[in-house]
Amino acid sequence: MEMSRTVREGSVGARIVIFLAVLLSLRGPLASRAGPDDGSRSILLDNGLRVFLYEKRSLPLVNIVMAFDVGSKDESDGTSGLVHLLEHCVLFRGTATRTGAEVTRDLRRHGAYFNARTGQDLSVFELSLPAEFAEVGLRNQKDILFGLSLTQEELDLEKDVVLEELSQMEDDAPRWALDRVLRDLFPGHPYGRSVYGRREVISRATAEELLAFHRMFFTPDNGALAVVGDFQAADMERLVREVFGPLPRSGRAREPIPEAAILKKSVFHRERKDVEGGTLVIGFVAPGFNDPDQYAMDLLVEIMGRGVHPLLPAALQAQRNLLQTMSMAYFANRYGGAVVISMRVEPKDLNVARNEAIGYLKRAHGLSYSKSDYMGEAAFTAFDFLESAKNQIRFSSSQAEESGLALAASLARFMVLNTREDPGRFLERIQAVRSTDIRKAAMKYFGKGESISVAVLPEQGGRGRK
Repeated sequence: MEMSRTVREGSVGARIVIFLAVLLSLRGPLASRAGPDDGSRSILLDNGLRVFLYEKRSLPLVNIVMAFDVGSKDESDGTSGLVHLLEHCVLFRGTATRTGAEVTRDLRRHGAYFNARTGQDLSVFELSLPAEFAEVGLRNQKDILFGLSLTQEELDLEKDVVLEELSQMEDDAPRWALDRVLRDLFPGHPYGRSVYGRREVISRATAEELLAFHRMFFTPDNGALAVVGDFQAADMERLVREVFGPLPRSGRAREPIPEAAILKKSVFHRERKDVEGGTLVIGFVAPGFNDPDQYAMDLLVEIMGRGVHPLLPAALQAQRNLLQTMSMAYFANRYGGAVVISMRVEPKDLNVARNEAIGYLKRAHGLSYSKSDYMGEAAFTAFDFLESAKNQIRFSSSQAEESGLALAASLARFMVLNTREDPGRFLERIQAVRSTDIRKAAMKYFGKGESISVAVLPEQGGRGRK
């Protein structure tokens, strides 16, 4: 899960962003094929900054994305919310050389789009602007990301924005339920803290505390830079080395984080809010970013909840037309993943919908997914769910690669999260998955039915908000 906020124009709303196309299609294929022949190159600066350059000449744009290995996993109960607050301050509160208003003015004057995201694993900062201003973009990123300057007055103003976002999340049934599910899936693990943070921590934060947090994590050896766009790789490498090379290495050793454990028992939370209708979110622990099971899970989620003929909503509709809407997503974090199902259902149907969904997934290891699962003439008439899912993921990959900004974000994310010596090409790994692999993943992650469910119902005695 990651939170994202675009440039403010009077709105303080935060949105949950699921990088489905990026996560599904670009978990590592480009980084594994870097080389001078295709206009890409991978670089490691002396200060530890990982850099990936990729020439994409279809549009006269340059996309610059920096990812730092800091998220809610790096907080404690006493600092929960500082990463989210820090993201806001870095993006909008200025540096030692420019105020926040001057940063925004300079970027807009050069036709730039900029944004930031906070997640459980990473903080990601994006910038896209015309290729002729590539140096402006690089120097801006260096200035705002590594040169944060902050007064208490500025921090207090930004606190109001972050606290308002927290209030909006709490009033939004699907977002609140998703946040609760993702926290409860990882009891006792660093992923068990909300990305939004704790209100009391945010309220009492000081500028000195936030600047110390910034100095600890916003260092070149704790980050990765991806640049995608209309440039010559050799020229861009020289410029990157000139701009980012002088930054000092921190040399700080990271505290080890354990892999998330499989959930030991199911929990069902019910909450009443001022809402109309019912919201149900169900979560399962799933393979992490570097787990070989990720490829089978990508396909299983595509088959169950996202494909041309998704099986799970069809099964729920067959049971007394239970669903209004349904979505299914797979979050692959470094130390463990999550599969999340979100539904809109009538309040009276919440229990039945939950039981039917979990029961269907528990039986998923016994289903047929490809033509190879059938004998004789049946193989000619059976729908090949597995091949359809592979085709959809290939299509999503092609779409994602068309966006230079999405591509840069994926590459930066990959450089920080990947721990495999040979990650291979993602689409080749997807193509190699067989029906038996799907069934094994279904048994391993859904077979026992352990899950976290959160239902949001209208307040008693009323029909809820109109």
